[in-house]
Amino acid sequence: MKKDELINIWKKGDDLMFRDEKTDKAMITQYINEKTLKGGRSIHFNIIFYWFIQVVNLILLSLNLAGYMNNPAMIWILIPQLLATIGIMVFGIDIFYKLREINNYSESLHSLITRQLKFFKKPYELWLILSSISVLILTINLGLYVDNDNGTYTINHKWVFIFVAMGMLLFIYGTQKLASLFNLHSLKAYLSDLQKGVLEESEKLEQSKKRLIWLYLAIFIILTATLILGILKAIK
Repeated sequence: MKKDELINIWKKGDDLMFRDEKTDKAMITQYINEKTLKGGRSIHFNIIFYWFIQVVNLILLSLNLAGYMNNPAMIWILIPQLLATIGIMVFGIDIFYKLREINNYSESLHSLITRQLKFFKKPYELWLILSSISVLILTINLGLYVDNDNGTYTINHKWVFIFVAMGMLLFIYGTQKLASLFNLHSLKAYLSDLQKGVLEESEKLEQSKKRLIWLYLAIFIILTATLILGILKAIK
């Protein structure tokens, strides 16, 4: 075989290898891009869901303000909740558009992931706290609306009421925080794989997701069973 032919074969081999490397890198980038945008959509859903809770809170607060109009003590309790609800609504709109801007106008996938990481660490963390408080406001105002007794509301077991309210607040925040930490861990894994050009951390992440699904299912079953038992006990 001539020397020129050997050189041509060698060059063709290099070209094929380079083309395979480019294909692998493109596939890895596409995979990470799809996973990152999917995570962004789940956060959008969270913001929209809890934003509509603020709408429900506004309706309930308006009804309760009308129902307790002749009770100054209750009015002073309801007005701060109303102001807090309006503030949470405004903040929810703000972070919704911030996340949308990040997802739609990032210059590259690396930039997208980096900006999402910053979003999770600062504004979204505050949103978790505020949205948890909004669920507490919802629960309190549902009770105030249902148990309104001619403009008065009586708490028979004050300490039980306080502990249940705080427990609910911590539970809602805790579940949201766990989901947020998992999303944060996912973004770090995607960024690492993007920089290395392999799907090493992403594969580990998919395996841990399967275990988490079973864990969430077990928690859901336990909570559902506890709720049903509580309802049955209350009926009896």
